[in-house]
Amino acid sequence: MYTRILTSAALLLLLSAPAWAQDNCLGEGAITCSFSPAIDSEPAVTTGVYEFGSNGRLVVQFDTVLTNFTLTVNADVVPLATVQSNLDGKEFPTGTKCVQYDSQPATSCVQYDFTGTAMSGGPFGLPVKNKDYKGLITLTLSYFAFDVTSIHDPAFGHAPGDSTLFSENILTSYSVQDFPDPTMGGKTPGLSSVIALDEPLTETDFACNITKSVTNVPSGQKPEIEITFQLFSNSGCTGTPLRDKTASLSVSTSDSSGLVVFVALKNAEGNKFHWDSKNGLNEYDISTDGLTSGQSYTVTIFSGKFSPVSVTFVAP
Repeated sequence: MYTRILTSAALLLLLSAPAWAQDNCLGEGAITCSFSPAIDSEPAVTTGVYEFGSNGRLVVQFDTVLTNFTLTVNADVVPLATVQSNLDGKEFPTGTKCVQYDSQPATSCVQYDFTGTAMSGGPFGLPVKNKDYKGLITLTLSYFAFDVTSIHDPAFGHAPGDSTLFSENILTSYSVQDFPDPTMGGKTPGLSSVIALDEPLTETDFACNITKSVTNVPSGQKPEIEITFQLFSNSGCTGTPLRDKTASLSVSTSDSSGLVVFVALKNAEGNKFHWDSKNGLNEYDISTDGLTSGQSYTVTIFSGKFSPVSVTFVAP
């Protein structure tokens, strides 16, 4: 079993004071960030980076902020049994558990809970959509996993409103990079408790023969990166390749601060693969429109049939 071993540089980042702290965020155990609309020459403050060290990093980003408010996040350690009793069985299958962090034993989970100072009447002082902000809220959660390869089918649990029941999977993107460890992204219209979850696989298939290649496009258009893989029912990758209707992918990179940034794909097929029956290939063409030439990107493929896999490419 592979267990993540930190490099000396990564360990220094982990043990030092919050490396991604922002001027609008204060605290350690419970972190409070302030948000505000654009006023005169002052730009809007729409993003908060909640750095909890070995208990993960949560980035909260609003599309548009309308009022001044603060948002406090606690990284609460909760027994696994409690989390599993609070999972909606209609959304999360039996056997779903929290992602085990390096910082916690297998019997404990890290759950992120929100409170705020908005005056619009939301529960626990949380901001209210169309009163304190507009649009969706983007959440990006990075964490140090105990065993990267033990993650099966990632899910981003959300307990809407003032409920303690995790009834929504808000996962929109997922990334596996050497450092930081796995990162999941999600979007939600309102804030409540969130947690990184690991669902059991629906089948025990294997992703094989993963390739990446630059495709030819008409003159004047940017090239595409074609990602392909074959799905087999055995680890030897023999027999007849299978179609995977559940597979999707995310493209990510790191910004100058080391934060994982997910790329908004401009492909017509969304984030689903199409099937090449002649060659037995699950294919996806990544548009490089909007990507920075010469920059490295990580493609993570995740599915209900196999554990996440990734490849990297440099944008042409």
